[in-house]
Amino acid sequence: MEKDKIKKEMMDLLLEKTKNLFSEKVVDYGTNPRNCGTMEKPDGYAKITGPCGDTVEIFLRVKSGRIEDVRYTTDGCMTSHAAVSAATVMAKGKAPKDCIRINQSAILEHLGGMPEEARHCALLAATTLHRALRNFAVGRRGQP
Repeated sequence: MEKDKIKKEMMDLLLEKTKNLFSEKVVDYGTNPRNCGTMEKPDGYAKITGPCGDTVEIFLRVKSGRIEDVRYTTDGCMTSHAAVSAATVMAKGKAPKDCIRINQSAILEHLGGMPEEARHCALLAATTLHRALRNFAVGRRGQP
């Protein structure tokens, strides 16, 4: 219980300090990422290092024509985590062909925007997701 109280106080302090820079959703996804981790024998996989030096990996599990599970890793900062985490949330449960609509602008909209200098994180997330979808579509089993 005490741990939860400390975590909430830390989050409130972080939100106060970053409220002019990042939306509440960016901070939430960046500090409490969804779907973070790896996956054994994914149905689709991609790994891309962006021009900023951040590397993103996305793992897909597809069952009955839907993305049943999606995981990611990144060595990037809070905004990288926020963008990739948002992309995985947006993709989970959808048909792979419908995930093509998950692009940079869709991720930015989902997160309530990002500062100009961080928008490349959403592009890297979308590009990696699309490459993992292509890997699945051509029938290659992901090879992390």
